[in-house]
Amino acid sequence: MKVLVVEDDAALVAALVRGLRGAGFGVDTAGDATQARELMAVSAYDLVVLDLGLPGIDGLTLLRSIRERGLSIPVLVLTARGEVADRVAGLDAGADDYLLKPFAFPELLARIRALSRRGTPLLPTVMRVADLEIDPARFEARRGEQVLTLTTKEFAILEYFVRHAGELVTRTMLLESCWDGSYEGLSNLVDVHVGRLRRKLDLPGARPLLHTIRGAGFLLGER
Repeated sequence: MKVLVVEDDAALVAALVRGLRGAGFGVDTAGDATQARELMAVSAYDLVVLDLGLPGIDGLTLLRSIRERGLSIPVLVLTARGEVADRVAGLDAGADDYLLKPFAFPELLARIRALSRRGTPLLPTVMRVADLEIDPARFEARRGEQVLTLTTKEFAILEYFVRHAGELVTRTMLLESCWDGSYEGLSNLVDVHVGRLRRKLDLPGARPLLHTIRGAGFLLGER
């Protein structure tokens, strides 16, 4: 899952990036609305964390422009403005959720996960490919009766593979979905993480599920 954080407080941005990456998300950041628009024009994001008190063009104006463009991407507003009128204005402008500063990071994570589930209602909570089963809401994965112990990054990669089971997944697709702009072009990083995931996924005696398509990418499924 790839998140865009639009916030001008450098200390808060650093804390959000550290926490979100630690939870397995890819994160890009923008310090103002103009930079946010530029990033959204070239990258696809699963969710936007948006501060209302941005320099120059404020967050409400940016939010309205996102909705006017027909983008349904979930937007979680972070703000110190706690008045009812401010919350109503944010929701009316198109925010999906509203979190007051200061906030507890576990609550932010819970709200992000809730919004991601709300944005994909047609996807089952538990997803299966052959004898592989993953539950993103519970951060659980198992192959047959064997529980898989995965890092947050490995789980994010596996979830992406499962959502695209039977399809070719390129290194670029994984970089764009599971990492962020600071890792651009580091396809060897993908190979390292996919290799570690494969060793945990393809258990001894089990039919291989994760396949490398030479010169193209990877494919999850029985072959």
